[in-house]
Amino acid sequence: MMAHINRLHRPSLALLLGASLALTACEKEEAEPAEVTEEAAEATEEEAAEEIELTFAFQPQENPEGLELDAERMAEFIEEQTGYEVEIFLPTNYSAVVEALRSDNADVAYFSGLPYLVAHENAGVELLVVEERGGNPFYYSQWYALADSDIESIADLKGRSIAFTSPTSTSGYLFPLGKVIDEGHLTADQDPTEFFGNVTYAGGYQQALLALVNGQVDAAAASDYALEQYLDEEQRAKVKVIERQGPVPTHGIAIRGDLPQEVKDKVRDALLALNEPENAELLKSVYGAESIIARGHEEHVGELKRMRDLVGFEARF
Repeated sequence: MMAHINRLHRPSLALLLGASLALTACEKEEAEPAEVTEEAAEATEEEAAEEIELTFAFQPQENPEGLELDAERMAEFIEEQTGYEVEIFLPTNYSAVVEALRSDNADVAYFSGLPYLVAHENAGVELLVVEERGGNPFYYSQWYALADSDIESIADLKGRSIAFTSPTSTSGYLFPLGKVIDEGHLTADQDPTEFFGNVTYAGGYQQALLALVNGQVDAAAASDYALEQYLDEEQRAKVKVIERQGPVPTHGIAIRGDLPQEVKDKVRDALLALNEPENAELLKSVYGAESIIARGHEEHVGELKRMRDLVGFEARF
C-alpha cells in the first residue's frame, strides 16, 4: 500500500445515510411497495461500506520509515474491521496533519495532545480513543539536570542553559515552560531567555537528554518515560529529576466531526479491537502503548489547554 492523501467520498456516504429515504421515494411512486429482503439490505450496506474511503494521517515520529510499515499494517487492520478502504498519509509535521483534516484531505489522525487540541479548535475533529501508559491515559513532563550539579529546583535554572525538545512539544516545551510561569519566574509575555541563560531546541527527547548528559546544557525537559527509553544505564546514572509537571495527555486518535455517526462508531470500535490479545503486537508497534480507551475531550486535554493559554502558544499552520 502506498501512502497518499485520499478523500472520503460523499456520494458513497449517501448510500449509508439515504437508503431509507430512497426506499420511501419508491413507495410513493408505486402503488404496491416492493418488499426489501434482509439479504438485499445487507448487500446494499456492504456495497456502501466498500465505496467509503478513509485517509488516516499519522503525526511524524522519530523513525518515519518504521512508522510507514506499521501504519500500513494498521490500515489493513482497519479495512478488515470496518470494510472501508483505508489509505495512509505521512506528513512531515503536525501542521500538515491539521491542514489535511481541515481541508477534508484526511479523515482520521493519530497525534499528540497539542496538535489534537489545535485540530479540534480549527478543524472540528472529535476524539475517538487515547492510549494508556502505565495504566493511565496521561504521563508527566520532567525537568532534568546532571546528578552532580547544584541545580535542585526550577528556581536554580535562572541564568542556566537549557534544552527543550521543540516549540510544539507538549511535554518537552509547553508543560515545563508552563511550570516556570506557574511558579512566577516568567510571565506569559516574556521570552524564556529572560529567565534562562540560553535556550536550545534539540529536536526530540533523546537529543535533549544527550545534550544534558554530554554537558552541552545545564538542564533539559522531556517526558518521564524518555529517560528509560532513550538513555542507557550509564547515562541515566548521570541524570536527576528536579521537577515534575502534568498530567500530560497521551497520544490520541481523532476523526472529522462532520462524518456520519455510524462511520465514527465503526472506526472507534475497530480501534478498540486493538486491545484484543492477538492484536497487542500491532498496537505496541504503532503507538508504543499498552492499550487504548475511549475518552472525552475536556477530560483528556483540559490541563493542556490551561498550559497552552498560560504560555501563550499560537498555532501556525
